[in-house]
Amino acid sequence: MRRTLVATLALGLLVGSWSARAAVSYPAPAAPASLETKGGGAKEGVALDTESIPELALYREGTNEIQVMSGALFSLGSGNGRYTFDEAPTILSWGWMLTTPKGNGFFRGNVEVLVDLYASAIFAGPMSGNVVLGPNVFVRYNFVQPNWRIVPYVEGGVGFVYTDAYTVPNQSVVGQAIEFTPQAGAGFRYMLSKHWSVNAEALFHHMSNADMAMRNIGVNEVGGLVGFSYLLGSD
Repeated sequence: MRRTLVATLALGLLVGSWSARAAVSYPAPAAPASLETKGGGAKEGVALDTESIPELALYREGTNEIQVMSGALFSLGSGNGRYTFDEAPTILSWGWMLTTPKGNGFFRGNVEVLVDLYASAIFAGPMSGNVVLGPNVFVRYNFVQPNWRIVPYVEGGVGFVYTDAYTVPNQSVVGQAIEFTPQAGAGFRYMLSKHWSVNAEALFHHMSNADMAMRNIGVNEVGGLVGFSYLLGSD
């Protein structure tokens, strides 16, 4: 009887001890952010993904970029005084990102300004062997999605070039040493890391002298460029 009573008391003390421990409160884990509805409410249980992959960490205001691109441009049309004017440019660029991506949707992205040095050799047509050299300024819009390694972009710019193609006689395409170069393009970058990317783009390139010379038929070209970029900075 005594043994039974002692065992009962011991069991009661043990249960009481565990009950006291279980009564201690701990901070509840933070609830995940939820997606807002159009009416200002929230969808319960749906987490809002606000994190970007590490490869996109430097797409922000103040980041600088070094870019090198090379490829080929082919003149559009011939006749009526136009001649083949195909060239192989190499373009070295320095970029500044002016904004940081915000919001959601396909058009989420940032604005970048690039200053280019354009150097090219003409490889087809009567001006083959002549050169084109000069600076450009581009404005680019990068479509930056939070979890995409691929960053599409569109761009437009203008510049001026020196070319010795005007010295070729019996042509009306290029009339003077200094020509103007409005351009537009679209392409994408594939981020290998937060610093390095490989790039590809299609480019429309115009060259003329705004009727500052007697010869000013001008050149319209389209083509493709490939290259790489390095984004400067750290997290």
